[in-house]
Order: sequence, then C-alpha cells, then structure tokens
Amino acid sequence: MPLQRTIGPEALNQMRERGGEWAAYENHDLGHAELGHLQFLKFGPGCTFEKVPERMPDTQTHINWRYVLVGTVNLETGEIEECR
Repeated sequence: MPLQRTIGPEALNQMRERGGEWAAYENHDLGHAELGHLQFLKFGPGCTFEKVPERMPDTQTHINWRYVLVGTVNLETGEIEECR
C-alpha cells in the first residue's frame, strides 16, 4: 500500500490560487525533528525551475538537502502523485 501524504488545506489553497505545476518534497533525514515534513516548489515554463529538481533547492535562508522529491501535486484532487 502506498504511503499517504497529506497536504495541509492552506498550502493546497495557495497552490490552487497560484496555479501551474507543483513538486512535492519530503524531509527524509531520519535524525531530524521534522522527518516527513512536506515542502512544495512551483516549476515549469516561466518559473525559476522549468524541470523538477531531485532535491529541494537551497534558498538564502534554508539549506534543503534533506528534502527529496516524492511526486507532483494534483491540484484537483489535492493528492501527491508519486514519481515513477
């Protein structure tokens, strides 16, 4: 049975308002307090990333090596569709 990942309603509403395509990243650091936490990145034409990176890119304020790509967000159903 596939792992069930839940997107919070506020995050999902923000992604729906902004539209486009969204990648879902999950914290896979077994020693980290936020293991399993999700982050999202908009990608596609006109975005900073046209193709989905395998790991969540670093920002000026966060080093994101622990966040690994787990799928893309289906904005209609609110589910994460796993990468194959």
